[in-house]
Amino acid sequence: MPLPDPASRARLAAMDIAVWVRRSPAVSSEAIAGTRSAQARVRLASGDGEWLLVQRRPWDGRHPQLVADLQALLGPARCRFGQWADSAEAGHALAELGARGIRYLLSFGPPPAHDNEPEVVVAAALDELAASAEARRNLWAALRPRLAG
Repeated sequence: MPLPDPASRARLAAMDIAVWVRRSPAVSSEAIAGTRSAQARVRLASGDGEWLLVQRRPWDGRHPQLVADLQALLGPARCRFGQWADSAEAGHALAELGARGIRYLLSFGPPPAHDNEPEVVVAAALDELAASAEARRNLWAALRPRLAG
């Protein structure tokens, strides 16, 4: 329905009839994207522990041996799983994860932009890790200093 002209709106206002008008967002889409990325969120799935293994797509059982090897390396009781959330309302903000006992995130593929709490270790996507020895070496190099303690 087209917007009423100013004279029509004045007549409606004189009769105490409210006219609802769709407003344009006051904030640019770039600013909204920047706000969302600074507040990256994660949907928690299964497991318990200080390591959260997270990726963009849902966990679907692909590469079970690789995931089992990573759990054995980190400690099965120290691993939980999650998925990056696509909305600002879903899941938990990264800043909330420390209260849930999570110290490290292991992100398969690049994470959304975020503040540095908790620490995020970035690895290649699982498909690439399964196919590339170089990607697995890079992951081991990133994990080694965090496993020494």
